Amino acid sequence: MSRGVLPAPLFILPAVRLSLPVMRFTTAILFFLFLPGLATAQRTFKAGVLAGINGSQIHGDDAWGYDKGGFVGGIFVSTDPEKRVYGEMEMQYTMKGSRKLAAPDKGDFFAFEYRLNYVEVPVLLRINYKKLFFEIGPGFGVLVNDRQFDNLGYEIHRFDFRRTELSYIGGVGYAINEHWLVNFRSTNSLLPVYKTTAIYYPNWWGQLFNRGMYNNVIGLTAQYRFQKAKPKE
Repeated sequence: MSRGVLPAPLFILPAVRLSLPVMRFTTAILFFLFLPGLATAQRTFKAGVLAGINGSQIHGDDAWGYDKGGFVGGIFVSTDPEKRVYGEMEMQYTMKGSRKLAAPDKGDFFAFEYRLNYVEVPVLLRINYKKLFFEIGPGFGVLVNDRQFDNLGYEIHRFDFRRTELSYIGGVGYAINEHWLVNFRSTNSLLPVYKTTAIYYPNWWGQLFNRGMYNNVIGLTAQYRFQKAKPKE
């Protein structure tokens, strides 16, 4: 994704087996997002790597709580981060899904785990305020691995989750120095990743956001930005 100079992180390659449609989807996104800025971005783009942890749930799966842990890691490219407002695009492997544990003492023996792993491309607008920054933007994801387990730990196939995901992202972060940043982010499906039978809701909010299952993710990541250190005055 790096205009020919940054290879994909090694941990992504063995983790997913991309089909030809998935590769075409990802390549098309990267091409059209980078194309407008290629002529002017040579001197201002900054690249780096990121890694962190996710807590996730699936809205609409009859469970509650961010009980499914996961890893997120990838690479990013941003415009000049010294400006008050700048843009950033990432390509990351992110683990989402849902998990419910049984509670036998309460008579609840129902348990499951859904592991949904995506290659995701967030496109973000960031606003600097002193050492803080705020971010918002869409994310485009491709489901590359889907495993579902029942209460006995057996692998099952209960839902046919959509192969693509459109999400909206909001977050806040802190710049420790010119290289290191930490970021807390919320990522939520804008469209259902699994569409259930239509249910009538008497309000517009229910009609818009209760059409099936939606990924809800909170994540904490660290970013390392490659750039030359500023000369000391």
